[in-house]
Amino acid sequence: MRAKLVLGCTLMMLISLYPCVHASDIGYFERLGQTFTRGFKNVISSPYEIPYTINRYDKTDDGNPRGFRNIAGFFDGSFRMLTRLGCGAWDMAWALIPGDQEGLKVNPETFF
Repeated sequence: MRAKLVLGCTLMMLISLYPCVHASDIGYFERLGQTFTRGFKNVISSPYEIPYTINRYDKTDDGNPRGFRNIAGFFDGSFRMLTRLGCGAWDMAWALIPGDQEGLKVNPETFF
């Protein structure tokens, strides 16, 4: 009797979990489109990273003169631009390979 109860509970658990497991499973081509689009947006918007970072540094008031904050924002924005460009190129190149296709994410993920 106990074995039937355990088997029945196990079967009910497996049946109830099956739709949840496959509910978020998207197809290969949809995932390919999402990853490639994110990569393309990051490559196109990578030059915008410099003025965006300068503006972020300019809004902070940490006691440094505005010129120093803008120079620091320019150099940080340049490195962020290269990072965004590399991550976007990586996403575009590896989008065709089946698998996880999570890609390299930057913050913000895309500007538009």
